[in-house]
Amino acid sequence: MTSNKLSKKDQDFAHAMALKLRLNRERLAEEEKELKLIAEAGEFRMAIVRAAMKDHPNLTVEEALKMMDFFGA
Repeated sequence: MTSNKLSKKDQDFAHAMALKLRLNRERLAEEEKELKLIAEAGEFRMAIVRAAMKDHPNLTVEEALKMMDFFGA
C-alpha cells in the first residue's frame, strides 16, 4: 500500500518552489508596471528621473514621477 502523502523534504521543496514562482510573478508584474510608466513618461522626464535616482538610490521610478507630477514638472 502506498501513501499519497509527500515526505517532509518533498513538502518543503514544493513550498519553496511555490514561493519562488510567486515572487517571480510579482517581480515581473512590477517590471511591466515600471516599463509602462517609462514609456508614458517620455525620454526627457526619464532623464530627470535617472539623474534623481543616482542621487537617491532608494527612489523608484513611480515615486519620482509622482513627485514630478505633484510639483508640476
